[in-house]
Formats: sequence, C-alpha cells, structure tokens
Amino acid sequence: MPADRQRLRRRQPRPAGMTSLATTLAPTVARPHLVVRGQDIPVILPSKRDPRLRLSAVIMTLHVLGQTMLGFKVSIAQILVCIGVGALIDGTVTYRRQHVLAWPASGILTGSGVAFVLRASGTDNGDWWSLNGIHFFVIAVVLALLSKHLIRPGGRHLFNPSNVGLVWALLVIGPNHVFPQYLWWGPNDLGVALAYAVILAGGFWVLRPVRMAPMAVSYLATFAVLIGAFAASGSTFIAIWHDGPISGLSYWANIALSPELLVFVFFMMSDPQTAPRSPRGRVVYGMATAVLTAGLVYFQPTEFGIKLAILSSLVVVCAAVPLIEQRTRPVADVDTDDEVTPLPRPWPTRVAAAAANPAIIAAAIITLAAPLNTAALAGNDQLILIERGLTADGNPQ
Repeated sequence: MPADRQRLRRRQPRPAGMTSLATTLAPTVARPHLVVRGQDIPVILPSKRDPRLRLSAVIMTLHVLGQTMLGFKVSIAQILVCIGVGALIDGTVTYRRQHVLAWPASGILTGSGVAFVLRASGTDNGDWWSLNGIHFFVIAVVLALLSKHLIRPGGRHLFNPSNVGLVWALLVIGPNHVFPQYLWWGPNDLGVALAYAVILAGGFWVLRPVRMAPMAVSYLATFAVLIGAFAASGSTFIAIWHDGPISGLSYWANIALSPELLVFVFFMMSDPQTAPRSPRGRVVYGMATAVLTAGLVYFQPTEFGIKLAILSSLVVVCAAVPLIEQRTRPVADVDTDDEVTPLPRPWPTRVAAAAANPAIIAAAIITLAAPLNTAALAGNDQLILIERGLTADGNPQ
C-alpha cells in the first residue's frame, strides 16, 4: 500500500460505536437512597443553593440571642418541639405524595417561625426546658402546615404557613393564654445592637438571591410614612413593658423601627412561594401590605393588637396575590396574537365554581376572619388591663 494512502487511513476517525461504548462505560454517580423492607426510597438532602438554609441560619442566630441576651420568654424545649413537629408533618406529607424522603426545610422554618413569635403565659426567660403551654405551640404549627398542604387553590399554597398559624393561635386561644414577642426587645444595649446587625445583614443575605429587596423597601417606606402621620396626629398605644401611653416619636420608632417588624418583612413576607413573581407585582404587594397594616394598626390601643394587625395584614394580601399578579403582569406576557381569545365565564358561573371548591371556601373564611377579629381587639377591655398590668390574678404576659 502506498505511503500516502497509509497516512490517510491512519487519520480516519474512530468508529462511532467505540465512542458510544466508552460513554456507556463511564461511571455514574449514585444518588442517596434508603432501603426499607426491600423498597428503594430516594433521599433528597439539603442543597447549599437553597435560600431556606440562609433563612434558617439567621432565625436560629436570633433564637440564640433571644435566649442569651434579649430575655425572650420562650424555652429551648418549646423551640425544639415546634421544629420537630413541623419537620415531621412536612416530611410525612412529602413522602406520602412523592414517595421520597426529603429534607423538610419548609416544616423546620415553619416551626422555628412559630416559636420565634409565639409566647405562652407563665414561661420566663431561663426556663430552658419548660414545656409550659406546649399544646398551644403544637396546635399553631399543625394548623400552619395544614394551611400549606390543604389550602392550595390552583395547586399553589396561598398563605404563609407560620403567619396563618400565629394569627389563629393569637386570636382564637387569646391573650389570657398566649401573646406575641414584644415589639421592643429591651434597652439599647449590646444584645439589641447585635440583633439589629443580624437582622439587617441577614436580610440582605436572604433577600438578594430571591430578589425581594424592592418589596421590603416598598413596605418599610410606605409603612414608616403612615405610622409617622399617625404619631403626628396623636396616636398612642400601651404595652406591658412601658409605663403609660407611648406617643410621638416613641410611637413611630417602636412600631416602624421595631426589630419584630423587620423580621416580619425580611423573613416572612419574603417567602417566594406566597409572593408575586414579577418585580412590579412584588412592589405592589409590599405597598398594599403596608397600607393594610397601617389601617389595622391605627385603631389599636395595645401592643398585642398592633402585632396582630401586622400579622393579619399579610393573610389578606397573600389571598390577593393572584389578583396582584394578574394586574401587574408584564405586557410581553400577554398574548397579542390575532387568535380570538375566549370570553371569560359569566361571574355567576365563576362564583358557583368557587363555592364548590373547599380550598377556596377555607381561604375566604381565613381572609375575612383575620382582619375582622383583629379590628375587634380595639374594644377588648381585658386586653387593655393586661397591657397595663392591672389584672387581678397575675399578668398573662
């Protein structure tokens, strides 16, 4: 064979079959799994890219500060039980639906969030292993996760789970047995300074990857202006930790700059699953929640009522998120083809269809009950006595 033909033959590419064989024999990475009674169950571990890990780290840091420096009236046992119950429920539901063992990030966050805000009467800081009122915590976590897994019109949970659980517990169980964490976290000492540092730095760390910073700014700016107007007009409130009514600049600062409010905005409102998806929708969502919060706060003479006003406003606006998304949808997402768009069904037909959907009925009841019952707190004389420390048989707070 001539030398030039030999050189051409040597340059011919390797047959395709050899390439495919080499690819087939390449090692594959085994996925985590668990074998139970001969059944192979996939295991989904937490991902470093999951923003919920960041949120959990921030909240747990605040829990530690609350136990060690801020005097939070919640025990370590109450916190752990809430987290455990939340993880168990969320993990069980996920397994029944998807047949996988997944890291229950949502359940852990829900339990941690409930324990961060809810307080049971009779628990003091330092009662680290107390289970006082633990049934109240468990009920709040259970109802929170039931709202997530059962109230899903359109296949997406409507409400922030911990928000709904807290509103239910505080309104239904009532101020004689439970109360929310104070708006004021103590004297302006090192503990409060560290808490603000964790909240602000953690807020940036958590909000940036989920693109929620504009929502937070729209809420805080709108709310600060409205609360400032209330303070200027002479609004006051009373709280167990302050002698006499709180008014003027103190009224504005203790509400608009409260670390509790910042935690609510940065770490509860920012849930991407219950907020609008578009940037414009998120800004409207923040402003609408701020306006409703301020409207409910205006009539409240007590700190308990103000805290419920903050939480209840989110319940209402979460229910309106589908409408916000529809009204703020970018023009590029709207179908501009020449095809004839079918006319919407008449409203009696749509109302009848909604009335036949249990999830929509439950959502409507929760959405109406939260603000109405919160507004009714303004005339609760027993709550005023509690906040003034004038109850006869010991103060629940």
